[in-house]
Amino acid sequence: MKKLLILLGCLCFALAAVLIGSVIYKKADDSNKLDDIDDLRDQLKVYQTTDAHDTEEQTTADEMTDEVTYDSEEAEESTEDESTSAETESVPKVSLDFNSMWETNKDICAWIEIDGTKVDYPILQSKEDDSKYLTTAADGSYYIGGSLFTESKYNSSDFNDPVTIIYGHTMKSGALFGQLQKVYSSELGFASHSEIKLYLPNEVRSYTVFAAVPYSNMHILDAYDFSNRYWYKSFFEDVFETRAFGAQFNSEISPEHGDRVIILSTCLNEDRTKRFLVMAINQDDIL
Repeated sequence: MKKLLILLGCLCFALAAVLIGSVIYKKADDSNKLDDIDDLRDQLKVYQTTDAHDTEEQTTADEMTDEVTYDSEEAEESTEDESTSAETESVPKVSLDFNSMWETNKDICAWIEIDGTKVDYPILQSKEDDSKYLTTAADGSYYIGGSLFTESKYNSSDFNDPVTIIYGHTMKSGALFGQLQKVYSSELGFASHSEIKLYLPNEVRSYTVFAAVPYSNMHILDAYDFSNRYWYKSFFEDVFETRAFGAQFNSEISPEHGDRVIILSTCLNEDRTKRFLVMAINQDDIL
């Protein structure tokens, strides 16, 4: 009987050791995955500079041969204008090398960046399965945190829709959209992180944040037809009436029908059945 008890004790000890080992391995494995995601982001984000003056130099030269002769005063003004224009055009434009990123994944449609936060990731859109990037990294591998993504059923990939929603998980590490609520639910954080930069294949856009609110988990793009002026106005009026703790607003900005808005959507920390939304308007639409 004594030997049996000793044997059972040994078995229990071995089982406990296996369980503890599996937990440690899982934590280490999760940590490695997070490191891999960061490494992947760094590998994907390749900057490129383009010189608009170089691409238009020949056209400008050809057009000049067809110009008529002006008097000396007009010629001086024309020369000054052309010099100023050439200096403006020759300023390098910094963007991202999407051709390089597309070698990894053709579903990469944009890149979002918010200075002073961890939000610095590619945005993906699957044409076949809108739920794909809930658990898929930008390189197509499995990752529990997935990727930032938009839905092809409701949004085009050029971000020219009236409202485009970008989805992302709230990760405890702060990765993906894990910092959104912490940053934007405070007055100081809201004010100091008002710019969102969006890189697209042919341009770089600046968006200005005008609202950050806890919200219901309704599927907004399914519930509202933002191409309709009434529904567009109705939604944002509802947003500005939010009186939840942590809601922040820029009272100087109120989107009007025709403006292009992006909404960053993630889970609300206190209630995972609700969402925390950060809304920003394309800067070109409010100038």
